[in-house]
Amino acid sequence: MDARRGGPPLRIRNVIVRGNKRTSPELFERELQSAYAATSFAGVTESLNHAAEELRNLNIFESVDVLIDKAAGGDRHEADVTITVKESRMMTLYAGVDSDGYEGTANTTCTLTNPLGHAERIELSAAHGQYGSDVQKASYHKPKFLGLPLWLNANAVNEMQNHDRFSSYHEKFRGGTMSLTDDENRHELAFNLGWRDIVPIRNKKIPSTYAASPSIMAEAEPSTKSSVKYVYNDDQRNDSALPTSGRLLRTSLEVAGLWGDVNFVKGEVEVQRHYPIGPIAYNHPFLNLSLSSRLGAVKSYGSDKQQPARISDRFFLGGPLTLRGFNHKGVGPRANPDDGGVATGDALGGEIFYSACASLGFPFPVPLLALLGVRGHVFCNAGSLFGWDRVLDEQNWMKNLLQDSRAAAGVGIVIGTRFGRFEANYSWVLKSLAGDRVKRAQLGLGMHFI
Repeated sequence: MDARRGGPPLRIRNVIVRGNKRTSPELFERELQSAYAATSFAGVTESLNHAAEELRNLNIFESVDVLIDKAAGGDRHEADVTITVKESRMMTLYAGVDSDGYEGTANTTCTLTNPLGHAERIELSAAHGQYGSDVQKASYHKPKFLGLPLWLNANAVNEMQNHDRFSSYHEKFRGGTMSLTDDENRHELAFNLGWRDIVPIRNKKIPSTYAASPSIMAEAEPSTKSSVKYVYNDDQRNDSALPTSGRLLRTSLEVAGLWGDVNFVKGEVEVQRHYPIGPIAYNHPFLNLSLSSRLGAVKSYGSDKQQPARISDRFFLGGPLTLRGFNHKGVGPRANPDDGGVATGDALGGEIFYSACASLGFPFPVPLLALLGVRGHVFCNAGSLFGWDRVLDEQNWMKNLLQDSRAAAGVGIVIGTRFGRFEANYSWVLKSLAGDRVKRAQLGLGMHFI
């Protein structure tokens, strides 16, 4: 039904906004255009309800109330509207600790909500890892970009990641990203520009020499990457950290080479399906079956066609949330330990990976902990990481895939937190290859998991 029709005639004469100390009047005007055009009681009330909901969805107000009253001294078919808002606190501070199962990180974030009055959000954050990694980041988020149901996001990053426990190098990164996302965060289109530098670890006894393997030394040069990336995210799970029903499909495609000296095409697919089984117990289905998998590939092109992707752009596999039973970066191609680097050989990453997991969740046997949301699970996962040479062998590609696969099964506890999914697991490795770094007892925290 046309919002301008239906019911007794009515038009808005005046709108009074109260409580907007920082918020721009133009923001309210934008949301009220449909209400101004309405010519009936039903149309006005419907449009005002929609406008109020849109204002609430901006997440810059603690409350939004709308009052319709007869216009004082006006026509009986005219109404005055009063919108009363309570703005959210402008500044919030957060400090916390998280871990990916490899490195614990202390984080601090300062968030400015609606500081300029146009529903924008500005975030300044810093993180320091226990092994020396550092990240400083500034972000800007603006809803209703150009009056469309789109978010404009921009960020600048200065980062130093310490990989010396597994690959004997540090990686410096300075760059930024600008992206557009829809209101449901289902589609994202991003442009990335960044400068990277691989810095090999120096020999502690002879600082003038390097301790990294020749494979890492070959990567030790700066590079500039510019890319366009598209992400599709269809998340129908009932909970992002502890799902017991629903599904997830997340895909991404990145093309680098618009400018700079890095050329590649990179794609990833992630699929999850969760099935509740039995009655509700302790606020969750008694059992839940979860099936999940991830697949990714990267391929150089152009002037880099004959070269493997750079180590900064390759995949790594292993860890409590990516391939349980194996250490962080514990699976895949490695340098010869006799050539230097870490004792087990520098992890070099791969251009193709897959991982898959089946798990069965159940209430934790201790009722009090089960009431607090602690779940147990048994799982079996498999995965592998390799180069294109293993799959371009037309006669042996399937044999190579099976030979290169690793597998582990285990049991553990799972907790859904505001910071992500926490797991404490013990695994029995069913299949590993020479050079793999096995780790049976693991702790992990993160938003992405199989």
